[in-house]
Order: sequence, then structure tokens, then C-alpha cells
Amino acid sequence: MVDPLSATLGALSLGVNAASVYHQRDTAVPDGGIDTVGSVKEFWGAHRRDSLNPGSYVTVDGTLSVYAPMIFGDPQLVKQRHFEFRDALSMEAPAGIDALVSISSGQPVIRLQPREGVYYAGLYQGIGRNSIPVFIDEALFDSWRKDRTNDDTYVWDVALTGQLDDLPTEWDDFFSIFGLDQEAPEYAIYVKDDDVSGIEYRAETGFFEADIWAAYKRDGGHGWITRCPDFAERTEIRRSIDSIIENLASPEAEGIELISQYDLVDRPFGTSPDIAQTSTQIQEMSNRRVRENYIDEVSDLIDSYT
Repeated sequence: MVDPLSATLGALSLGVNAASVYHQRDTAVPDGGIDTVGSVKEFWGAHRRDSLNPGSYVTVDGTLSVYAPMIFGDPQLVKQRHFEFRDALSMEAPAGIDALVSISSGQPVIRLQPREGVYYAGLYQGIGRNSIPVFIDEALFDSWRKDRTNDDTYVWDVALTGQLDDLPTEWDDFFSIFGLDQEAPEYAIYVKDDDVSGIEYRAETGFFEADIWAAYKRDGGHGWITRCPDFAERTEIRRSIDSIIENLASPEAEGIELISQYDLVDRPFGTSPDIAQTSTQIQEMSNRRVRENYIDEVSDLIDSYT
């Protein structure tokens, strides 16, 4: 059977790769200076009014995290599409599609190694569904967080300044899986090592809720486990991780093989004996499948159960 999660991760990986390369291009600073947008909520309000200007530099207040969104866009439309997607599935739909239904909610996050010297991150307001995709120069981000964090901190309340610009066309396949082709945002914020971009620390994060997840297979089928901790509470993250580990290791889970997980850097759920779990290897495997028309197979599979 087609594994929808691998195809989804593959499409996401292609988009992140393309945007990381796109981030490196040379661009001139517009004469208009910097547009102060306000909060993440105000950013999406401006998106609905079509008042954002791709190519301009913007400052947005929000919670910055190295755990990036698995899906993003206008949170109102993401929520609407999520319910439509969920309700359209028949009772006969295989369990492997559960992962796609969860991702379409806008809550799951993923952490990847930097590519092309660029981090894929997210800017949020309270919950994962409010996410704005962010691409940050690796050296700039590493230098910034060195003096403001420790190894257990993954979220910061900031004023983020970067260039609001297009997403590469490689994202089209990813959004099409969830029926967001028309409503998908056409841009991300690119924080470069230039004289304009920057990250201003504002305060300790009070609350940020998003889904951590593990994907597995057993007896030829695919499964998906999620928990939704507050990322501002380290003990809550730890409890959620331990809960998923207990599920994977329980007697009822005999024969389960881990496929992938939300954090492909630290890999808190361990590794699979059959599938390499470094983020680079997972991404290369997924990319290869996408190039082999895997996305088309997943689309056909979903169509057959909706």
C-alpha cells in the first residue's frame, strides 16, 4: 500500500530544499524600508486583505521555534480545509491516512537539519496552526541563540525582521495533497545575514502548543501517534515524549517499526533498524519517492476513499 506520510514528508522536503536554495540569492533592499506588521494574527489578517507586499522587508512579533510547521497558511482556511478533509474520508479509509488528517489540522511540527546553510523554522502565536514559514541563515541563527538559550530551549518570543518573498513552485505538490492549492500562501519570511534582517528577543515564551508525533508500520500497515504539549514547558514536552515511547514499547505494540518522527535531529524516539533516521537520509529517501510519482499515488489513494 502507498505510505501517505512518506509522500507528504517527501513533498515537504522538496519544498524546504528549494526554499533553502532560494534563500541564498542576492536581492536588493527595497526603498520602502521595513513594514511593521504586528503579530502573527495581524500578518494573516493582512494576507486576507491582500495588503502584504512580497519583496518587502517586514517585522512580525511572534514565537520563533526551530520546530517548523508541517503545513501552514491562513489559519482560518487551514482549519476549514482540515474539517472538510476529515469529513470527506470514508469509514473504509486505511489507517495510514490518519497522518495526513493530523497534518492537515496545522498542529504537527518537524525539526530538520539546516540545508544550504539555512534553517527551516516557524513563527507562531500560541498554537501551531498560526504558523508562518521562516528560513533563517544558519550562522546568524546559531550566533543569536548562543547567548539566549540552552540546549533545552526551542522557542523564543521575538520581533522577527526579514524579507517577505515567494515560495518556490516546489511547494505546489505539497499543498495539493491537502486541497489548499488556491488558498496556500505564496511566500515565507527569509531572515538573511544582511543589514536589515534580524531577530530581537522580546520575552520568555509563555505558551506555545503544537503536536509532536511518531510514525510507524506494523504488519504492512502504517500508524501515527501524536501528543500536543506546551513547548514553553520542558517537563510537559518530556512527559509527551515518554508517553509516545511507552506506546511504542508496550506489549500491544509488538512488531511495530518506527518510520519517522517529529524531531529528525535529536531523534528522541530512537532509530529504526531498517530505515536510516538522520534527517538528511530520510529527506533523500522521501525526495526519491516523490520523483517517482509517489505524490500522484497518494492523491489517487485519497481520491478512492473520499
